[in-house]
Amino acid sequence: MTSAIRQKALILFDLDGVILDSRRNMESAWSCVRDELGVSVPFDAYFAEIGRPFPDIMARLGLAHAASTVERVFRRASSQSLHVTPFFHGVDAMLSTLVGSGRRLGIVTSKDSARTELVLDRLPVHFSVVITPRDGLRGKPAPDHLLFAMARCNVDPSDTVFVGDMDSDAEAARRAHIDYVHVDWGYGARPPDCIFAATAPADLQTFLLS
Repeated sequence: MTSAIRQKALILFDLDGVILDSRRNMESAWSCVRDELGVSVPFDAYFAEIGRPFPDIMARLGLAHAASTVERVFRRASSQSLHVTPFFHGVDAMLSTLVGSGRRLGIVTSKDSARTELVLDRLPVHFSVVITPRDGLRGKPAPDHLLFAMARCNVDPSDTVFVGDMDSDAEAARRAHIDYVHVDWGYGARPPDCIFAATAPADLQTFLLS
């Protein structure tokens, strides 16, 4: 399997749970939703669905009728503490090394564009493509955003790998016909069909550059 990764030209990353350790940020934002809107759904139920588009999560939680209001409150509360939300230790150095090796990097996330920009502005690397939810494209676990990212970079699926941490990431990669690498420091369980499971950013870097 390692030899298959050597020629990858494009490395796409999920954001939350892979680069950004945002669980506390999300928990605080969901607490604001519960307090301000009287939502009774516990945080653990919300957290189990992350990786999907926010409206899809709301529908799965029985909150479709209030999705836009919940999202507005959640985004506002989340944005207020994003500047102190930590990256996973070693991620920034890993990304810098990958860029220095000539690899093209991209982000494919279900986080909205405004908050994604706040996060990426704190990283000392350039991403060739950043794909956030947009009209006309289905969110993960559909493959649309991964396919769009590859099209924007003019790179084939065989030359691309996606790094994620949730079932929705693995399924999106599977449906896009690209290799999937799982990070064990993230928030989801390791799927059986990932080509590699990284235990730390340095471990992931070694694999991607081997």
